[in-house]
Amino acid sequence: MKRLRIITVLSLVATLIAVAVATYNLVGLYHSEKAHTIDVVRECGVNADILEMISRMESSDKASQSFIRLNTFVEFAQQKDGRIANADTVNTSLGSLLRLGLEFRDNKLSTDYAVLDSMFKEELHRHNLFPSVALILPYDSIVGDAHSYWTTTCRIHSNKKPTYRLYVSPMCGEVLSHMWGIILPFIVVIGIFAFLSSYLIGTVKKLRTIEEMKDDLTHNLTHELKTPVAVAYAAADSMLRYYDQSDESRNKRFIKIIMQRLSYLSGMIEHILSMSMERFKSMKLNRETVDIKDLVNEVTTYIKLKADKPVKIDIDISDNLFITADSLHLGNILSNLMDNAIKYSGDKVNITVKAYDQHIVIADDGIGIDKKNLPYIFDKFYRVVSGERYEVGGYGLGLFYVKQVVELHGWTIDVTSKPGEGTKFIIKINEDEER
Repeated sequence: MKRLRIITVLSLVATLIAVAVATYNLVGLYHSEKAHTIDVVRECGVNADILEMISRMESSDKASQSFIRLNTFVEFAQQKDGRIANADTVNTSLGSLLRLGLEFRDNKLSTDYAVLDSMFKEELHRHNLFPSVALILPYDSIVGDAHSYWTTTCRIHSNKKPTYRLYVSPMCGEVLSHMWGIILPFIVVIGIFAFLSSYLIGTVKKLRTIEEMKDDLTHNLTHELKTPVAVAYAAADSMLRYYDQSDESRNKRFIKIIMQRLSYLSGMIEHILSMSMERFKSMKLNRETVDIKDLVNEVTTYIKLKADKPVKIDIDISDNLFITADSLHLGNILSNLMDNAIKYSGDKVNITVKAYDQHIVIADDGIGIDKKNLPYIFDKFYRVVSGERYEVGGYGLGLFYVKQVVELHGWTIDVTSKPGEGTKFIIKINEDEER
């Protein structure tokens, strides 16, 4: 068990490290894709500037030879979809042509920012980028909430300061869409790891619970076996050491004690063997018509005789109330439930047994059961710890036996309880199963 826990912890640590490394790489990939997207935005700004300048030249009434050369060059460089190929080469040539004497009537170049902005957005759309906000402004212009945009600059002349400042709203969706081929398998793998980890942890917890239950069973069996063995041994030893053939009553008393203890041990062994699931699967019920009141009275008499504290049992069952059941096992069910009511109570206990409308109810005013323990009380070897761990004898099989036999009859059993107020078991008899 210890080795399994160590392997589990190491596996979880290795998984967390792998997830951390993969997450770090994904973040790096995201930033790389974001940088690439910003580069595309910058290229769109450059292309928009060239297309805006061509638009201004075409609208000018003074087309020079330089303009004709430039227009021819741009048409050669322009692709079928309208994009500018080799933007850096075009920009360099554009700078050279401008220096050769490209002039307008006012002897200066005046950018039409409305056209430039429109062409900038068109270029973004041609590159499958659709930001909600896209601005291209002079380099010296800075918007007030610049931190909420992705920002970059572009220059027309490589040897001068940037010409424009570009702003686009964050396009995280576009960036992530390029990464789905990696993100989706990553999410699937993480999901599988999470499921396996939770399953493994749950399994380890169950194994640990089983180990604790095994230890409890060993302790309880040792405790339960020790007392009858010691009593039988003491009685046999007394007969051997101080045997008096003439004292027949004394000899019979010792033999009776030995027989009682051996009978108790035999019953305990049989009870433990009866907990085998295979035995329950193959066990056949001897169904017969049972008078509930007579059976309860019989069990009550036996319970009162062996009780070691004052016990009051109220029986509220009408005469001639019959059901079809295995009388032996039904008696054992009632005996187990009443015996538990006596064990888990104070100095005295009041028990009420009712039968009505296809229900058998056994209620007590004992110490009760915490809500957190109720779902497990019918589990094999489970015992509710109260006060000292082994304050009450037993080995956690009684209620398991009760549940199995009730289900073999085709019935159901429910329990309600409050600490300090007592516990109520309700057996619901299925009429169809009876027939």
